[in-house]
Amino acid sequence: MKKILLFILMFLIGVVLFMPKINLYYTLEDFAQKEHIQIKEKSITDRWIDLDIKDATLFYDGIASVDIAELTISPWIVYNTIKAKDVRPTKEIKRMLDVKASEVVMRYSLLDYKHIMIEASGDFGALHGTIDVVAQKVRLLLEPSAKFKHHDIVRQYFKKEEEGLVYESKL
Repeated sequence: MKKILLFILMFLIGVVLFMPKINLYYTLEDFAQKEHIQIKEKSITDRWIDLDIKDATLFYDGIASVDIAELTISPWIVYNTIKAKDVRPTKEIKRMLDVKASEVVMRYSLLDYKHIMIEASGDFGALHGTIDVVAQKVRLLLEPSAKFKHHDIVRQYFKKEEEGLVYESKL
């Protein structure tokens, strides 16, 4: 039994290490283009256990929306993460929405295959939430900073509930 578990573990490690992560990234980029999302990056590096992307700009419908200093994608099959550091709006969007995130983390595990977990922190406060993949729903809980508590976005999109300020939407 130990040999079988060891073999399975070694197989998974081998798959993760030798997975063509850059090709996987370009495949995901093609799927995103169907949703009118494009990503332009300065450099992509396959670091064996993850994929590191530097200085990325996210475009939605051809409009530069978000600049990301560092994006790390860890496709480990059983437990996958995407971490974005220093996420800020571009100059065009900054006039409407001046909100920066120091870190955004999205996690997906096969153990909880129905949900994608989201965590973010920045000058807006802290954000925790889930994307229900099956029901196609997003639920975000915001713990706003004192500066962001009375912002128009909070008043417009977030509802006050028992656990705090909540945003819910259907994809």
